[in-house]
Amino acid sequence: MKTKILIALFALFAVLPLMAQDYLISCVVSGDYNGKNVYLIDKNSEECIDSCAVVDGAFKFEGSLDAPTVVDVIVNRIKGIRATVILEKGTEAQVDLTVRPAVIMDNGGYNEQYAALNTYAKETNKAIDAKAQQLHDAGKTEEEINAVLQPERDELDNLFRKTISDNKDNMFGAYFLAIIARSLFTTYNELDSVISTVKYAGELGPLVDLRSSLYQREITQPGCMFVDFTAFTADGSQVKLSDYVGKGKYVLVDFWASWCGPCKEEMPNVIAVNKKYLGDKFMVVGININDAEEKFKEAVVNLCIDYPQIFVPRKNKDNAVRLYNVETIPHTILFAPDGTILKRGMLGEELMNSVESYLK
Repeated sequence: MKTKILIALFALFAVLPLMAQDYLISCVVSGDYNGKNVYLIDKNSEECIDSCAVVDGAFKFEGSLDAPTVVDVIVNRIKGIRATVILEKGTEAQVDLTVRPAVIMDNGGYNEQYAALNTYAKETNKAIDAKAQQLHDAGKTEEEINAVLQPERDELDNLFRKTISDNKDNMFGAYFLAIIARSLFTTYNELDSVISTVKYAGELGPLVDLRSSLYQREITQPGCMFVDFTAFTADGSQVKLSDYVGKGKYVLVDFWASWCGPCKEEMPNVIAVNKKYLGDKFMVVGININDAEEKFKEAVVNLCIDYPQIFVPRKNKDNAVRLYNVETIPHTILFAPDGTILKRGMLGEELMNSVESYLK
């Protein structure tokens, strides 16, 4: 699983204020792309640093940057191919885009080190998965399989940690940390302590976002007080979560969207809970996220939703999803009368049972 994360997140980020630094990226590509436009994109700002066209199956970028960075070389932006390159002072990279994935050579530099590590991790995890399958076929339990394989997984994790530590003063260390952080670090304090030791890491967007996500998850666990935010009602009036939560009632909040199939499947359960328990002690509030206003209003009518709604526009300054670290929807949260979070993530039969147990 960790290898899949490592490979799937093959993209990222950073521009920091330092001295100007020279670089050269020489690329070869299939002649099918002759005449196509090529772009050099900064991964953090997503700004185009340079562009050119493919001539005789080749192109190059050279110039200077303000600081170490990570860039994407993109051929034929809409339906093309790309390669990610770590740029440090004096980087001279040769990129072969005629193969998948692209091969990047930089005289033993950070790009080759990253490629070697990525290959090793992929092969190691493939071997671990194969061994797990063998143990499963032999009738071993999940617990027994984990006991056998955990030392090998720990060894790979330790290699990742050592790589970050050994490269804490360069962009490779920060870039690799950004790629692997989600699978290595599960708490805000743990990730924050590592970020503080790795140069450039504090400026990388994905690491900043993950650190914020872990923090919000910790302060919105059961037992914590609710976090307020401002959005809108269905008629466009401004509303706060605190207009409902912390007012002396148990409040069930349901995060949903009109485009979300599972949300629509779960909606009858939420409506049933509201119908059964609505009164002086209990109410339901829907929080619609990442939706178009028209679609939201249509869905409220079509799904026969009969409880208050908070519409959170996509560009709302108070991002309710981030504040409550909602990773998937539908997602429910039950609040106590004083606003304390009681339970999260109840769906189906568990939803009705949970509400009933607290109300009793």
